[in-house]
Amino acid sequence: MSVLAVGWDVHRRFSQVSLQELHADGELRVVERKRLEHNDRSAMAAWLGKLPANTPIAIEGAFGWQWVADWLSELGLSPHLGHPPAIRVLAKNEAKADRIDADRLGRFWLRGIFPESYLSTPEVRQLRERLRHRQSLVALRVQVKNRVQALLHRAGVLHDLSDLFGKRGRELLAELKLPAASRAVLDDGLALIDALGDQLAALETWMLEHLAQDAIVRLLYTIPGIGLILAHVIRAEIGQLTERFANAKRLASYAGLAPLSNDSADRHGRRHIGHACNRTLRWALVEAAGIALRSSDCPPKLRQLYDRLTRHGHVNKMPGRVAVARELCELVYVIWKKGEPYRDPISPAPTSSRPSRSRAKRSVASSRASRPQ
Repeated sequence: MSVLAVGWDVHRRFSQVSLQELHADGELRVVERKRLEHNDRSAMAAWLGKLPANTPIAIEGAFGWQWVADWLSELGLSPHLGHPPAIRVLAKNEAKADRIDADRLGRFWLRGIFPESYLSTPEVRQLRERLRHRQSLVALRVQVKNRVQALLHRAGVLHDLSDLFGKRGRELLAELKLPAASRAVLDDGLALIDALGDQLAALETWMLEHLAQDAIVRLLYTIPGIGLILAHVIRAEIGQLTERFANAKRLASYAGLAPLSNDSADRHGRRHIGHACNRTLRWALVEAAGIALRSSDCPPKLRQLYDRLTRHGHVNKMPGRVAVARELCELVYVIWKKGEPYRDPISPAPTSSRPSRSRAKRSVASSRASRPQ
């Protein structure tokens, strides 16, 4: 009995596909290769209609795979998403071409070495679109604010305001006497900040009105530093917890919060966090860490960790914040898995001034040892 699979190499305007067959004796044969033009969906559907139902389709998780996976699912086929870095490692030192890439994906699937990645549902991806859009708007507003600050620095304008874009800051900016070009650039920057603020307010209002608070979101909302929107971001980016991550370390690695070593022989390099991760999830956890550290009810364990790594906020502030985000990541895993809300740790009872029996024995032994004979 033979097994069929399709390797699907996605491009912007077309896809190169390879239908392959694995026989019972282990022989693998390419049945047909086809270039499918994306602007001719009827021809694509006609070719795919010849395949049996639930035929596995191995797709590399490159740019533009989302609509292909959704469409294949609607046609009754079974798309599977491949992890691009792992596929790149498996294909090292091999030739690269569209036809070869499609053959390789199908061969990996039939040989059982296809590095499958998480294929999120269309509903989760639509939620991610809105939440990531909000993140991009926030980043864009910060960028414009930094440009305004740089403009004032070039003009030699100094101020002691904690929030330049608050009420008092706006009054100061409105009264500034600047050259014509600088004044025009400043006014444009302030207009952009106001427009982005209006879009963010409208988007956040929609989220508060329409985003359903399921049981997982309500649990995440109890963790210090994680508000309602960040709870939805974390919920959407993780998707399925226990099905994807065996333990909290795996989740921390996925979020890019697991330090990577840089050691060789007797040299011990500085640990750092990697770039191959879910950056939106890492951003959400680092943002939550900053909120938790600024709050008055920050858990003592997180505060002590941050103070120890940063010498009470004087050095290495961002590494300390990332370390707190790692702790929050583990809290997310434990609380989500157990289905129990976060509770503040109970402070240990004050110890008695009387030394314990073991400590007393150790002190007596040390005094005897130090006594001159």
